[in-house]
Amino acid sequence: MPGRRTTASSSSRLPWRWLEWLGLAILVASLVLVVDRAGWLQGANRWLQDALMFLQARPAERSEVVIVAIDDRSIAALGRWPWRRSFHAQLVDRIDKEGPRAIGMDLLLIEPDLRFPADDAALAAALGRSGKVVLPLMMQSHNGEPVVVEPLTALRRRAGALGHVHLAIDDDGVARSVYLREGFAGREWDHFSVAMRKVAEGRGDAVPRKGDADMGDADGVPAWQRSNRLTISFAGPPGHFRQVSYVDVLDGTVAPGSFKGKYVLIGATAAGLGDLYATPVSDRSKLMSGVELSANVLDSLENGRSMAPVPARLNEAFNLLPALLALAGMAFIGPLAALLLTLALVLLPVAAAAGAARFGLQFAPAAGMLGVAVAYGLWSWRKLDAATRYLMDEFGRLHADSRMAGGSGTALGTGDFVGRRIDALGQVAQQLRNLHRFVRDSLEGLPDATLVCDKVGTVLLANAAAARHFGVDTGGKLRGAQAQVLMEDLLSRADHSPVVTAERFGAGAEAFSAAARDGAERELLVRQAPSFSGDGEHLGWIVSLVDVTPMRQVQRQRDDAMRFLSHDMRAPLASILALLNLQRENPSALAPAQVQERIERHARKALGLADDFTQLVRAQSHSYHFDACNLVDVLLECVDDAWETTRRRGIEIVMLPAPDVAHSRIDRDLVARAIANLLGNALKFSPAGSSIRCAIEPLPLEWAVLVQDEGPGIDEELRSHLFEPFARGRAGFHVEGAGLGLAFVKTVAQRHGGRVVLESVPGRGSAFRLILPRA
Repeated sequence: MPGRRTTASSSSRLPWRWLEWLGLAILVASLVLVVDRAGWLQGANRWLQDALMFLQARPAERSEVVIVAIDDRSIAALGRWPWRRSFHAQLVDRIDKEGPRAIGMDLLLIEPDLRFPADDAALAAALGRSGKVVLPLMMQSHNGEPVVVEPLTALRRRAGALGHVHLAIDDDGVARSVYLREGFAGREWDHFSVAMRKVAEGRGDAVPRKGDADMGDADGVPAWQRSNRLTISFAGPPGHFRQVSYVDVLDGTVAPGSFKGKYVLIGATAAGLGDLYATPVSDRSKLMSGVELSANVLDSLENGRSMAPVPARLNEAFNLLPALLALAGMAFIGPLAALLLTLALVLLPVAAAAGAARFGLQFAPAAGMLGVAVAYGLWSWRKLDAATRYLMDEFGRLHADSRMAGGSGTALGTGDFVGRRIDALGQVAQQLRNLHRFVRDSLEGLPDATLVCDKVGTVLLANAAAARHFGVDTGGKLRGAQAQVLMEDLLSRADHSPVVTAERFGAGAEAFSAAARDGAERELLVRQAPSFSGDGEHLGWIVSLVDVTPMRQVQRQRDDAMRFLSHDMRAPLASILALLNLQRENPSALAPAQVQERIERHARKALGLADDFTQLVRAQSHSYHFDACNLVDVLLECVDDAWETTRRRGIEIVMLPAPDVAHSRIDRDLVARAIANLLGNALKFSPAGSSIRCAIEPLPLEWAVLVQDEGPGIDEELRSHLFEPFARGRAGFHVEGAGLGLAFVKTVAQRHGGRVVLESVPGRGSAFRLILPRA
């Protein structure tokens, strides 16, 4: 079968699908590793790392660093730069009086002051008095060779230490790091901030030593060495640290104790004076001065904060993980879930980078994010391509066999590639809708209750006849129900066992039928047939219920009528003929009065049987005339009509307390006859001197007409057939009649939407309740 070949083909394609997945995984992983190692997305990683630098922010009031700023206000007060060095000497003296930890004078003083030679000596003396001042130096290139630019000898000798002020500017022009040790082999200097910390600790300038990395020139030209790179942990944007104006310190207007126990940096912040740098925490409109950069380095070292890159292998693993997770997830989930997963996995590296940044680690996640995006694109393309091919294959099969409901074949239209396939699939979808509508209308049109179930009996479809059968508005309300639960009261007529069971659904896919009766006493023919797919696979069941109650009822009525006519009606008539024949042949055998009495008795019996039979047929088949009546009045009338019989037999009828009004919409004559039958039945089986109790009992939505006798009761085995036509007698009793009275009562109750309830204990009487709906 073509369907079976399709199934086999699908199963054979399964390993190939995983081979494709493995190939894509290798491709994506290779791309991630190459991009990460080559640094092609270094700019994106730097942008993210810069954006996350705010996680390193620290309150300025907790910092031990104070900047004495050569700002615009100081320039306006003291004149154009450079100032006399005697100002610097006064500044150092004023700051030193307050006991700072160290003073960093970020000013390059490399040439003597020819205008005021004495100022150099004054500044050197101030430096010597303090002993805590660190001066900067820097390297410059002269004729292609590195040259160290140091302060004046007099100043250098009196300074507490020297430190370089170089920055490591990245290729994008942003200052992110410094080298804590720079210089020539055997002659190296600490960074300006490291030198200040050493001065504060009383260690002074470090003894020159060889660098950690040998970068000597092969031609013997001295090489500048750098080691101990530190990625700066920026405490905040430009202007973050506390700044005091240079002129305010000279004027003595700064609050006392401002410099006590602090690291004091002296440097230029005025516009056009000193260098300005782009940093991760500054924007183009506001760059950061060199002295502020030194303040950030010093604060980072003082607080033990720095930014270190994640180890390369660990960074590669972090980048590979989201890409491979994306591929793994996309292999099992749908399009929307795949999109959400992709977004989550793109954001996951950002969250990981943010978490790492809080602990001073810099994660470069751009390669992993690219891998997730590429994985989503490749896998989505592959799934779309596979889905398109499958749909077009199915379209080809449907095109080859277009014998669907309302289908006349499909054809590819004109237009581009995608448009033609969309048009073709639209035609197939329309044919499927037509077929679905055809099947649905066919199911709805079936006169019998029909359920379409899955293999375990869960209802998938139900027609209108099924909805009426189970008492719901529409067949849709039966969906999801269990067929075996819906039909648990459906018992076999043969052995009274359940017909529709879970075991029956779980058995083999074989058709089954049985005659049954449900709790509403409907006679049903149950048919359970399996349904199969195009591949011959068992998909479920079609359960139909054919209501044969009217046919069975007609058959029983016919049989009962034949039995009634052939036996019950024939017996009294035959007796009358026998008496007449006896009188004709032997007139002296019986007295004329005795013959007449017997003939009258048999005639009345035949008349009573005919009347009972007529009333039962009327109750079963004639239309009812419903009116609002008081059941209390109807019961009292029936009791009055039975007064003569009760008096003759010495039986008392007792009316129990009852409501004054018990309205119900009834056919008064038929209900009165039903109550009279219950009273007559009680009188037949009640011994002389006993009593019969009658009452109207209120129920939540109904009224119950009670007739209770003190007769012999009814055995259990007789109760199930007691209300059937022509059922007669109780245990140990024989009474005349055709057994139509209680069948009449049951029929009237059912036609009114009610029921008859019997309670009986053998030897202690019986209680019949005719239950009718309230008006």
